Amino acid sequence: MNPVYFGLRNLTRGRGRFATVVALLGIAFFLLLVTQAIRGAVEGYTTQLKQTVDNSLQVRARGSMGHVNMVGNDFILPQALLDKVRALPNVARVEPYLLGMSPTTGHNFAMHVGVVPGDTFRLESHGEAGSPRIIAGRGLTAADSGKDVGVIGQRYAAIVGITAENLDRATLTIDLTRTHPVIFALDRPKRTIRIVGIYASGYVFGDTQLFMPLDTFRDIYGVKEGISWLFVRATSSDKVAELERNLRNLFGETADVIAPTAAAEFARETTGAVSMLSTLGAVLAAALAAIVTFFVMLLVVRQRTREIGTLKAIGSGNRYVITAFFTEAVLLSLAGAIAGALLFIAVGAPVAEQVFAIGVTPFLDPQYRDTLAPTLSFASQLNPAAIATLVIAGTVVALVGSAVGILRIIRLSPLEAMRHE
Repeated sequence: MNPVYFGLRNLTRGRGRFATVVALLGIAFFLLLVTQAIRGAVEGYTTQLKQTVDNSLQVRARGSMGHVNMVGNDFILPQALLDKVRALPNVARVEPYLLGMSPTTGHNFAMHVGVVPGDTFRLESHGEAGSPRIIAGRGLTAADSGKDVGVIGQRYAAIVGITAENLDRATLTIDLTRTHPVIFALDRPKRTIRIVGIYASGYVFGDTQLFMPLDTFRDIYGVKEGISWLFVRATSSDKVAELERNLRNLFGETADVIAPTAAAEFARETTGAVSMLSTLGAVLAAALAAIVTFFVMLLVVRQRTREIGTLKAIGSGNRYVITAFFTEAVLLSLAGAIAGALLFIAVGAPVAEQVFAIGVTPFLDPQYRDTLAPTLSFASQLNPAAIATLVIAGTVVALVGSAVGILRIIRLSPLEAMRHE
């Protein structure tokens, strides 16, 4: 009898044991896939961040944050420079922003940002970061230009009592007469805007912002001309240095030109930590599967000692017995991998989100602990990389888990096996 077929037939000789082992291995492989999903989500976020900011340069008035109502930082760029920047070589996109501040609770404050609908949502104090994810409602569209609508960060929304459940009737009144130690009052009428969406950025300070159409911001704050921030995207990464020189020549001493660092900082501080933790989690999950396989296959050798001795006595060599034994271990391991994959497809994404929140979040920098998870897209689909991981991990687990059993088979003599009770 072919040893592979023999191993396949032996696989279900104990059906109860087979089902139990497959379930245990399935849990281990499920955890392996969950850790890979967490790693993939964070790496995807990092890639998106790099695509958004790596080719972009920030320009703002020299020595000023560019907030139209911030004490000592209300200097903004002249509107006339916008067309000059667009005319520079190697410019792929120009995104103007206007920023204002609003007191919230205690000594805290939120940021109001005027943005051209369709442009990137930039984050205050982390301005290079962009592309926050809409978690309720919608973003801004071209049809919103000039309208009293806004998209609010999840932290700001929590402060003012806006939730996904009441978003359909949510509004926010902007009162520019309110002051703060760093905010001066503006003699402008109150304005109530309708909140159409809630976003999450993954950055705690970035989630305390409100985005509204640029024309609406100008009307509310009374800023007819001028730009707080100007983000200029180069046509490619190798043109960033040249574009930076051209911008510095154009603005001279009137502006600060800031090169992007947020993506690199995030990759260094957060992506690296998550990758290390997910790798550790994957190793522990594979170790759990190997331990289960080890004890099961050791039990199999013990129970089938007499059978193994008989096979050796009638002329079957170690190669035949080991091939059958290893085939059984591999098939058992792959059955567990399939079970884990099915479980992952069913509930992988929500479990990955919970594991990230409970197991990974405590290891992150404080500014990401409460806000990063909602921005990540945890996928529960099996891509080719995940399938390859399962096949390789299943084979390695079978080899490692059955190694001791194989060694016992090699050392077992037919006479000793025939005497075994």
